[in-house]
Amino acid sequence: MGAFQGNLTYKLFFVEGDLPDGWKDHYLTQINHLKFEPLTPDSDADESMGWVEIERPLKSDFMLSNVVYNDFINLGFRRDKYSIPSALLKAHLSEAFREYREQNQKERLTKFEKDDIKTLVQKRLREQSLPAMKVVDMSWEMSTGRVRFWSQSNSLCELFQEYWEDTFDLRLIPANPYIHGLQFNLGDVELERLATVEPSNFVEGRMAME
Repeated sequence: MGAFQGNLTYKLFFVEGDLPDGWKDHYLTQINHLKFEPLTPDSDADESMGWVEIERPLKSDFMLSNVVYNDFINLGFRRDKYSIPSALLKAHLSEAFREYREQNQKERLTKFEKDDIKTLVQKRLREQSLPAMKVVDMSWEMSTGRVRFWSQSNSLCELFQEYWEDTFDLRLIPANPYIHGLQFNLGDVELERLATVEPSNFVEGRMAME
C-alpha cells in the first residue's frame, strides 16, 4: 500500500537535523546496508525487515535513479514474518518428542534435547510455508523535511521510525498540532494552546486517533 496506489491515508513525520555533505552517496550506502534480506527456513530470526524499491517489493538493488526522485527519496519498507500457528507447532512438537523418546528409549528429555527438536520442527514447518509479507511506502520530501509513511499502525510506525533513524542518522518526529505550529513559527500563546490539542484523523466518516 502506499504512495502511488491503495490507501490514501498516511502517517506524517517531520525530520529534525541537517543533511550531511555528500548526502546522496552516503544515504545510498546506508540504504544498501539496511536493505531487506529475505527469510529462509534456516534463519534464526522469525522476521526480517528492510528497504526495498518503491512499487517493486521483490527488488532491493539500489541506485540513485531508483531512490532519489527530484526532491524526494522514495522507498518501500518491507517486513516479513514467519507465523506458525501455536496449536500446529504444539502438535508437531508433541509428536516429535514422543518419537525421539521411543527411538532413544528415554522417559524424559533434557532441555537441550527439546530445544534441538524444536529447532528442527520449526525448520520443517517453515519449509512448508512462506512468511507473511507486508510492504509500506515511504516518501521523504527533502525541501520541507516531511516524511510520509502509508500506514496508521502504531507498532509498524514505531518500527519504521527506528529503522529510518538508523538509516539516515536524523531524528524523525511524528506530526501533531504542536509540531505543525513550530513549522509555521507560531507565537508562544498559540503553541501553548496547541500543546493540549489531541490530533485526530477523519477517515470514511469515522474519527481515528493517531
